[in-house]
Amino acid sequence: MAEEFNYKMEAEINPTTAAVGTAVTLTVRISDITGGEISSVQASIPEYGWWSTLRSLGENTWRLIESVPYGAPFGKVNVRVYAVSKDGVRGPQTTVGLTLG
Repeated sequence: MAEEFNYKMEAEINPTTAAVGTAVTLTVRISDITGGEISSVQASIPEYGWWSTLRSLGENTWRLIESVPYGAPFGKVNVRVYAVSKDGVRGPQTTVGLTLG
């Protein structure tokens, strides 16, 4: 039986409050990887139809810089972050909050 794809993930978003047009940076650090190699790190806000792939910076760190789009809803949104293994297995998800306004 193969070992389950798992890891420890730390995700941070900066700034935590942003207005339309503001560049927001999502930084993810992953450690203690078991059961596979990471192929990609994904971020999403499914209820608003937004998905993106973070860029690897090496040393188990990934980053995404995205501007808040026109028409983004005011209030708090939860950005879901997870890694996908080279075998296509989705790992555990972490959520970080972002307040739009």
